[in-house]
Amino acid sequence: MAVCMVAIEETPRKLQGLTRMTRHPLLFVPGAAYHTLIEAFGGKGYLVGTPEELKSALAESFAARKPAVINVTIDPYAGAESGRLQHKN
Repeated sequence: MAVCMVAIEETPRKLQGLTRMTRHPLLFVPGAAYHTLIEAFGGKGYLVGTPEELKSALAESFAARKPAVINVTIDPYAGAESGRLQHKN
């Protein structure tokens, strides 16, 4: 089993001034359907927004034993930590 996590250092503020054609390839795009990309490679994608949906998607993806992408939507303003780090979002 392989797990990959991507942390993006560049924020939109750092990337200001770049044109659409020169955007950083790892720039986060809100609302993007990242979970659908895996279907091109024979895997299964999941879009989840609650802890229950995440638990179900994890169980199903591990049971399937094939590539999977779980796209987890979160509230960027939720939680105390996000409140303290809002200036970095």
